[in-house]
Formats: sequence, C-alpha cells, structure tokens
Amino acid sequence: MASDKGQLKTKPLKKSTSHGKMDPMQRARYLAYEQPSKSVAASIAITQNRLREHAVKSVSETRKQILDLEQKRQAKVVGQMKAAEARNRVRLMRFRFQFMRTQELNNLISCQPTALDAIRLEALLPTRASAADTCDPLRRFQREHVENLLKDDRGLLTNRIP
Repeated sequence: MASDKGQLKTKPLKKSTSHGKMDPMQRARYLAYEQPSKSVAASIAITQNRLREHAVKSVSETRKQILDLEQKRQAKVVGQMKAAEARNRVRLMRFRFQFMRTQELNNLISCQPTALDAIRLEALLPTRASAADTCDPLRRFQREHVENLLKDDRGLLTNRIP
C-alpha cells in the first residue's frame, strides 16, 4: 500500500447504483475519477512509452535536420568561395599574360633600328589589347605627326642614320 499513497482513493460504487442507470454525462464524470482496469492501465502505459519515444525521436530528428541545413549552407558557402578564388586566379593569370606580352612588345619596338620601323611595328602590334569600339587614342596633332613620320622615307624627321 506504500505505492498507493500518491494515488487518490475513491469510494467504490454503491451496489444499488449501477453504471447502466446513469446518464452518459454523469457516468463519464464518475468514471473519470475511478482507477482504470489493468488492461486499460497497461494500454495507457504502452501509449505513454510510445509518446515518449516519439518525442525523443522527433527532437533528435529536428537536431539532425538543423545540422543538415547548417552543413548544406556551409557547403554552399565553401563552393562560392572556391569559385571566387578560381575566378581570381584566372583574372590574375590573364593580367600576368597581358603584362608580359606588353613588356615583350615594348622591348621589340624599342630594339628597332629606326624610329620609322618602331612606329610601323607599334601600329601593327598594339601593346594593349584594345576593344573594337574604342575611340582613336591619338589626338589630331599626334595623328598628323605619326602620319608625317610614316611618310618620311629618308628618315629626315627622326635624325637617325639608317
């Protein structure tokens, strides 16, 4: 009886009063305070265990889902960072190539024996890659000067000995 201390004791039904004679509302109120039978108590215990297991399982599943979402976010961020690094490497490689090409062309132009040859080579091989829609880089006076240098066959304007 020590285990029954926490439970409420109810009066047993009077012999004269039967459950069948009570109206359903009264019978439900009365039976709500009675101890359930052994089979009902066992099924309640099984149900409570299933509910506890389900609660523990759902909590662990939500934690797993949260972790999975975090891992997906991290994987996405890592992918974006790798793509940005690859774009940066390609950009730097392109810049290095253009710089080396410019240096080589400037060296070729500066090693020409006459200024006329240097100007012709510079006109044929631009040191920078220019877009098709760029405007003329030379002003009118500079353009006339270059054209005069190109027309000079004897090298009189450059004062160089051929």
